[in-house]
Amino acid sequence: MYTFDEIVGHNEIINHLQSAIKTNKISHAYIIDGEKGIGKKLIANTFAKTLQCQKKGISPCDECISCRTFDSLNNPDVIYVEQTKKTGIGVDDIREQINQDINIKPYQHPYKIYIVDNADTMTEQAQNALLKTIEEPPSYVMILLLSNNINKFLITILSRCVVLKLKPIMPDKVMNYVIEKLQISDYRSELITSFAQGIIGKAKELASSTEFFDMRESMIKIVDIIINGDDYQLLEVSQKFEDYKDDIQDFLDLLMTWFRDLLIVKKINDEMYIINRDKYRTLLKQAQVLSYNRISIMIENINKAKNLLKQNANFRLVIEMMILQTKEN
Repeated sequence: MYTFDEIVGHNEIINHLQSAIKTNKISHAYIIDGEKGIGKKLIANTFAKTLQCQKKGISPCDECISCRTFDSLNNPDVIYVEQTKKTGIGVDDIREQINQDINIKPYQHPYKIYIVDNADTMTEQAQNALLKTIEEPPSYVMILLLSNNINKFLITILSRCVVLKLKPIMPDKVMNYVIEKLQISDYRSELITSFAQGIIGKAKELASSTEFFDMRESMIKIVDIIINGDDYQLLEVSQKFEDYKDDIQDFLDLLMTWFRDLLIVKKINDEMYIINRDKYRTLLKQAQVLSYNRISIMIENINKAKNLLKQNANFRLVIEMMILQTKEN
């Protein structure tokens, strides 16, 4: 279920962990940081499984009792710290699930491993409660902190952990995975690969989602109004973005791929380089009424909107500005 050979990309991180195992220079605390779906859990689980494997190699054997119990989630010496409140991991979660348990020695394995998902949601109190444990852990303890945003950690936590930063993998590797593993070989493979942005978990999610392609159809209709609508219609269409407020970064990424395609159609009109290849006729029709400059401005405005929304700017105001500024130009 979990082997290093099955992980797509992240070779530098895998080599680091396998080298640590081989030389017996394993840290007691790691932060594995990266975007959602990038493979943090997969790497943490594979590392933990390898450390507990009875064959003591640099990759799990998948045959011993330890590997089998790990895959069935019955390994008593691998503890998944659970978040009990929606707001994040609180001090009680750390005290009850780690601090009060840590002095109990492993039942059957060389290590007692705590895996903390969404560790960047720990409150300051929770991080301070964990700090002493990280500073003076029993020799058998390892803590794996999985994070979407490393900036949320206290400096004192960061300085006591080995930080492993997962980066998006190359598009050709994502494409191969989509075609070979997910069995998608038509135009959707290119769209999924582009939209996944180097994140395998995102590619898997998109491949099984009908909502993604429904979202694209809605986006195309919105672009038609942006191109041809009057001021009233533009304000009205800005309200349609509210339907995708929870997934606005994804929606804007989709919008970005569309305007990128419009730019290609306008500049070189070569279908081979288009992501939304199945919508070529629609792209051609829209490109005919748009100037190169206006398409470029829209791409710039989408980027601005993405950054502003990441900074928690007013949603409706950002979207209205993005659309109206495009019309004015």
